[in-house]
Amino acid sequence: MIRTYPDPILRRRAREVAPGSEEAKATAQLLRQAFAEVEGLGLAANQVGKLTRVILVRLGDEERILLNPEITWRSEELEVDIEGCLSLPGVEAEVARPREVGVSALDEEGGAVELKLEGLEARLLLHEIDHLDGVLYVDHLSAEERRRVLREYQRLKLEAVPETKERASSRL
Repeated sequence: MIRTYPDPILRRRAREVAPGSEEAKATAQLLRQAFAEVEGLGLAANQVGKLTRVILVRLGDEERILLNPEITWRSEELEVDIEGCLSLPGVEAEVARPREVGVSALDEEGGAVELKLEGLEARLLLHEIDHLDGVLYVDHLSAEERRRVLREYQRLKLEAVPETKERASSRL
């Protein structure tokens, strides 16, 4: 159900969505269904095949759907930490991101949401909003580190493919 790299939808910018619309409701439901089946902290609509600006994030003990989220400010102080992604399963890398962010969004009913987040929650929102802009965490890495992570990802994908006679004979 979750789209994985190099699916082209992961590189497309999502469009705004109207709160209460059928599109917003359907996207939120799809995100909840997919999120229930994975271990993660957040999920963006394009990861489930929808090009709408909707994310689901776990903030504290609460799962929240945010529509049309925008970063309104970023701290100058950066924090480096390990990131992974459900669309690039099995690989991680250290990514520098602002330590604190402000986020403006709408809830499912159209109410304004203003968040000031720091640490892991700030990183989470930056990561998911990046998805809505067609950006993956590997885009924040140096070219050399990005190549390393993507090579490792490709290796893991190949190992996950069941052995076939064709594949086995091509290695002889």
